[in-house]
Amino acid sequence: MKGEKSQIKKAASNVGAELKQEKEKKVKSATDNVVNKGLAPKDLIGMSDSMVEGVYGQAYRLYNTGKYRDAAQLFRLLIMLNATEPKYAMGLAACYHMLKGYESAAQVYAICAMLDPESPVPHYHSSDCYLQMGAKMSAIMALEMALKRAGDKPQYATLKDRSSLTLASLRKELENQEKQAKESEKLTS
Repeated sequence: MKGEKSQIKKAASNVGAELKQEKEKKVKSATDNVVNKGLAPKDLIGMSDSMVEGVYGQAYRLYNTGKYRDAAQLFRLLIMLNATEPKYAMGLAACYHMLKGYESAAQVYAICAMLDPESPVPHYHSSDCYLQMGAKMSAIMALEMALKRAGDKPQYATLKDRSSLTLASLRKELENQEKQAKESEKLTS
């Protein structure tokens, strides 16, 4: 009986060691494929582009039906599968924005701006996040970037108009605050 238990333990230990070595080989191979061959994680797990688009479609539907937390989960998954696709990051940022997670939304909008450097959209939406957080100077900078990136592109005409109006309003508000501060200072002097 003792001999059998010993043999079972030894066999289990050998199987465990073999499985560990096999798993280490798989992890090393996956890492090599990502780093050296440039494969995307979606390719490693065998997801086709149509499968990924299906996940995006579901995330988009969840967002449009107000299920922002659920949509955010899928957008995070999509980002893990393909971190260079701007619409996935934009979807996640929009979810955070709608959930009033303004700081997180602004951070993800910044990533969107890097992924799609020609688009004014991330800057425009991040300006609202900054306003909600009370960071007016950051909002002004974001609006200025939105205007710069919108340029004369007709598809951004509405965004450009809204950005200009908001920017003018913010500048006037800051100007009034400065005047009040100076008047207040004169009264206390």
